[in-house]
Amino acid sequence: MLPILLVPISDAAIAQSASIPTSTPIDRGLDNSPDDIDNQLRESDEREDSIFAVEPLQPIYGQWQRSTRALRDSIGLDLGLNYTGLYQKSDAALPGKRSEGSGGDLDFFGRWNLFNQRGPWPGALVFATETRHRYSDIPPSQLGEEIGSLWSTVVSFNTQDFALKQLYWEQGRYEDGLIYRAGKMDPSDIYDSGRFVSSNYAFLSPAFSDTMTMPLPAPGLGLAGAVYPTENTYILAGLHDANGAATSFGQLDRGELFVAVELGATPNFDEPGAGLYHVTLWHSDTRENTKVPSGRGVAVTVEQELGHDGNFVPFARYSYADGGVTSIRQTFAVGLGLEEPFGYSSDLIGIGFSWGEPTDITLNDQYVLEAFYRFFITPLTHITPDIQVIFDPVKNPTEDVLAVGSVRLRTLF
Repeated sequence: MLPILLVPISDAAIAQSASIPTSTPIDRGLDNSPDDIDNQLRESDEREDSIFAVEPLQPIYGQWQRSTRALRDSIGLDLGLNYTGLYQKSDAALPGKRSEGSGGDLDFFGRWNLFNQRGPWPGALVFATETRHRYSDIPPSQLGEEIGSLWSTVVSFNTQDFALKQLYWEQGRYEDGLIYRAGKMDPSDIYDSGRFVSSNYAFLSPAFSDTMTMPLPAPGLGLAGAVYPTENTYILAGLHDANGAATSFGQLDRGELFVAVELGATPNFDEPGAGLYHVTLWHSDTRENTKVPSGRGVAVTVEQELGHDGNFVPFARYSYADGGVTSIRQTFAVGLGLEEPFGYSSDLIGIGFSWGEPTDITLNDQYVLEAFYRFFITPLTHITPDIQVIFDPVKNPTEDVLAVGSVRLRTLF
């Protein structure tokens, strides 16, 4: 992973526009997710093309930038802060259940570059804290159960006390041929990711922003690393506490592990452009306390830039699980991302269709169509209207189709 350069940033530079990191291919193996801490730090340093050039929070933002810049220049500590809010409303719900949910997520995170940052084998201490809360009677994460969907209507956006979500040591970089992490980390930021696999930036439904067949544990103690056999290939592997928890350091002493290996290719063609292709194999041990059986499975993700400017990015995702460790046995999703629509370098339009097969063979399959438009209303705040259409909701036999409308707002510092 490339180190963050300790270069002073002037107020004039802060005011310049630049492309959001999630609009470019991420191809270093350990940071394929837009939610990875390093990607969020790069995002927080940008000032995006937006509908309104004036930032209402500019006085606060300017002071924050000057303060964090001083820390970065003096001791190598790079800090980031953002807040994301979400409102969701369904056109129907189960009898006596709720049809709307809303909540927010506050993230404070950083990277402290402590060792040989400008040379080979740089080392850094990386951390992330988080608190999640609800605005309405239920958070968005609970809405899927209320309306009878086989899966939720969004990844995360539940309720959670303030927690030290991640704290790990990272060393190495792409040019060194090896990057590794050791400590408390979030496996969902590492495996089977992609440029649109994020409920903070792109699709909300876990049919697109998660791997529903893969029982990725909550943040916990683990070890992960990526090596690069050739310039455009990587091998990623890791083992993690299967009983990880964001609000604690988990139960690694139980010896119950989640293990994954990912083989990836990141070709970069002149025409049409960059791509990301990977296959992820995983195994999860039996968790005795929670009575969760062991399981194993595979996930495949393909995405490729097309078009003269590479801003048409079709993708396909497939996953399969054996062992009944999750309620979803098999999924397949296809979709398209249109980057930089209408001349705004950081906006994104996405549309996708997904099928899911339940582990319980007595239940029917379920399908979802999702479309969204993410746009920056100010240089530091983006808004995303989103619509999900759920076909044949498995747990709501009285409805053939459910529509879920959403609005997401994310503010950066």
